[in-house]
Amino acid sequence: MTLLWGFIKLTAKYELNDLEFWSEDKRFGLKIHRRKVSQLLKMCARAGVQETGGILVGFYTESHNCAVITAVSDAPSDSHSGHNWFHRGTNGLQRWLNHLWNREKQYYVGEWHFHPFFYPNPSQIDINQMQKIGDSYSYQCPEPLLLIISSDPTTQWDMKVYIFPRNHPLIELTRCS
Repeated sequence: MTLLWGFIKLTAKYELNDLEFWSEDKRFGLKIHRRKVSQLLKMCARAGVQETGGILVGFYTESHNCAVITAVSDAPSDSHSGHNWFHRGTNGLQRWLNHLWNREKQYYVGEWHFHPFFYPNPSQIDINQMQKIGDSYSYQCPEPLLLIISSDPTTQWDMKVYIFPRNHPLIELTRCS
């Protein structure tokens, strides 16, 4: 693995690792297994120069301070995107979420999306959307996560994670080595 300006450069021999992100005060964390990271990167590569995204599903640790991602959705079929915008659809998501809840007691914890060849920073639209999700009782997710992947997922990529606590500003989680 070669580290370049905060991006990870992938080679054919490169083995992805599990990733872990935490807030500075350790109140909020996220863990994602390397197979889910690989799945996300494949969906981003398939999208090419178009943004894409989906939802994050999982559970919280016993101490309730860390989300563990167990499933990621692809962009639903009614999603729309362009080079620098993405609107996630909803087709099939509720049925999938119900299945995961009934089978494994896992649930919605946030959103993910891809910024092709750009930075993994949330736009004001992203921030507004995540704050609405956190305020919405229908989502039942007062602290939704936003995972953003950027750059070229086939050669080098970066990932940032943000949490949006209800009635508080967003908090960036830092990747732990």
